[in-house]
Amino acid sequence: MPNLISICFAILSLGCVCLAADSGINPENSDPCEFVRQAIYNLPAAGGVILVPSGTYTCRTPVILDRSHLTLRGQGEVTFKLADASNAPILIMGDAATPPKHLQDIEISNIKIDGNRAHQTSECWGGACDSGGTAFIRNNGITVRGLTRGRILNVEVSGARSGGVVTEKGCYDLIIDHLTSVDNFFDGFAGYETSRATLTHLNLSHNQAAGISIDIRFNANTFRDVKLEHNGDVGIFMRDSSFNLFENFQISDNGNHGVFLAQAEAQYSCANENEFSNFSILRSKGFGFRLNDACPGNRMAGTTRLEKNRDGCISEGTSTKLEIFGSALCDN
Repeated sequence: MPNLISICFAILSLGCVCLAADSGINPENSDPCEFVRQAIYNLPAAGGVILVPSGTYTCRTPVILDRSHLTLRGQGEVTFKLADASNAPILIMGDAATPPKHLQDIEISNIKIDGNRAHQTSECWGGACDSGGTAFIRNNGITVRGLTRGRILNVEVSGARSGGVVTEKGCYDLIIDHLTSVDNFFDGFAGYETSRATLTHLNLSHNQAAGISIDIRFNANTFRDVKLEHNGDVGIFMRDSSFNLFENFQISDNGNHGVFLAQAEAQYSCANENEFSNFSILRSKGFGFRLNDACPGNRMAGTTRLEKNRDGCISEGTSTKLEIFGSALCDN
């Protein structure tokens, strides 16, 4: 890390204002990520862009982007790593209170996240999960909460104690492009209470649970150009999710089904009316595609290849059938 960090604020039409922080003075108990928090605090009401220079910054507590019209952008190789025994998320896009206030136009770009999960012990921040306060927030690489028009661009997440990237608490019109999320304790990406998001060019592989896990009113979103490989459970897990489009997927070598659609305990909580177009589902250790409950209107379109899935190509556990438009090629 350089001794002198220059943080540049591009403040809308006002040009560029730079703040210098001496990173060479780090008392034993200080947090090397504090300069980013101070930069966020010092932004004007109009917001701005924080440019973080190359380096690895070990965070003892989360960096919370809780201002609208804010961009956190890495310059060169920038990594935020969670310190040992911190048991916290790393980046939060939005308000950390529950329920969160709604914010808009927050971006993270050109950054790597290292959750250091081998040296963490708990899933939730500051106590037993959902017991109050910050414990409502899982220790994800990036948590997105109550945000409209958020952007995650060219980001890599690995080793989070919970999920890689998680959206929740009312998110709208998100853009996630060129995300790699691997080796996380649970899912590569998990989405809840999210609508009209566009997620493209994703590599969500080698996670201990699912590549993608979506539930609780995850509606009208689009995934395109996605790789889901070697996840410990399913490639895609879905409940309570409707009118989503999944296009151009490579799903292979996952520990259970390639795609799993189901209903939660509550009535009317099925994964309904979703489209899966141009899929390749290979070598699953369950079925290629499992429609577990009576969830209507789900369909395959384009060309789907299902090959060498251990338990078979398509499984429909109820009278409701998967609709097939185009061709589904089964080779077991």
